[in-house]
Amino acid sequence: MRLAGGAGVAGLAGCLSQEDLQDGNGGGNDTTTTSGGSSGDDEDDDNDQETTAQADPLKVGITIPFSGDLSDFGGPMLNAFKMAQQDINEAGGPLGRKIELLDEDTGTDSTQGVNGANKLVDTDGVNAIFGAVSSGVTISIAKSVTIPKQKIHITPASSSPSITTLQDDDYVWRTRTNDRFVAKVMAQIISEQDADSAAVIYINNDFGLALADTFESNFDGTTTAKVGYESGQSSYQQVLSKAFADDPDFVALAGYPESGTTMLTQWHEGGYGGNWVLHTSLLSSDVIENVGADVMNGMYGVRTKPPTGDATESFVSDYEDTYPDAQVFDPYSWNSYDALVSYALAVQKAGTADASEVKQHLRDTSNPPGDTVSYGAFGEGKSKIEGGTEIDYSGPSGNVNYDDNGDVASDMVVVQVVDGAFENQRVIPAGDLV
Repeated sequence: MRLAGGAGVAGLAGCLSQEDLQDGNGGGNDTTTTSGGSSGDDEDDDNDQETTAQADPLKVGITIPFSGDLSDFGGPMLNAFKMAQQDINEAGGPLGRKIELLDEDTGTDSTQGVNGANKLVDTDGVNAIFGAVSSGVTISIAKSVTIPKQKIHITPASSSPSITTLQDDDYVWRTRTNDRFVAKVMAQIISEQDADSAAVIYINNDFGLALADTFESNFDGTTTAKVGYESGQSSYQQVLSKAFADDPDFVALAGYPESGTTMLTQWHEGGYGGNWVLHTSLLSSDVIENVGADVMNGMYGVRTKPPTGDATESFVSDYEDTYPDAQVFDPYSWNSYDALVSYALAVQKAGTADASEVKQHLRDTSNPPGDTVSYGAFGEGKSKIEGGTEIDYSGPSGNVNYDDNGDVASDMVVVQVVDGAFENQRVIPAGDLV
């Protein structure tokens, strides 16, 4: 069902026509109404311009990795964006404008990500940017593109605490929980295993550095080492040797699937001992398959708790029906869907796609109070807004309640690898982690 709508996605920007490229002006000034003219032909011209503006597609840029260390995330996230696109467009789109998606591969690289985002804004004329996954790439895009060019920027996956403190004038948002929560839970897990010592291995970027520092400040025992590494290496023996020099009971790993798979494999082959607690980014069934279930059994991890309502189950069911050969890769797919829907509802409430107006309505359409609007119900939310009713959107990822910094807070789940799969162990409420 959803593939029919997804087939129209302009994911390959190189296939756009010149007419397509002329839509949007790249400066956050796209509006659905015009001013001037009070009667006669002038008034007719204004009405024609308004109708044309509302009929034009609302272009949205997606900057996510289809290559590099985080390439596992790109496909599932784009699938979720397409599902949101179809739900929105089937209801007529915000302000009567259909959503058009254009995507660029960040390559898990800041320079490539910034170049892609600049192309989406300056050449393709997108109204908003969604992405990236790596916090370092997201921060680079924010500082170089979306903040100075005043574009709404929502990341469904980047989790570094550094994003919270960006001087962004309310243009940068995220539907992914701040990694302060994840680091605190990683420290709790190790303490609860009566472990006295732990090391941290982290990818050497904004995401990894912030998590390592937060972990150390929250761990009750001794942090024996904090070892940074670069992705894309064929061997991590030197990193492992440093981390295990003082025989820590546990190692907290803040990394990405590709390099994490290599590191865990070499840890097993080297017989280093100890146990691991894995960051959310490593909780992929592909990681277990590539490293080996027998090797990973007993390892711990932390993930965002899915909501207990029907929204998540319905989303997963629809996803599996539409993309039977692709894993969902929660929570990033959930968060991608919710990011686009929350943006579209804010555009509807703002009455324009002008980013300076839209940013003022992201909270009041996704936060309480208001009538609840859930998964697959963009049309219902749109109708309520048109009728003057306040709404509170929540979706597959749960409540999308943006705080003063544009962050969301979620309950966290402790998981453990049992019989070759990540099995939920217990929930830690967000309120215990603030």
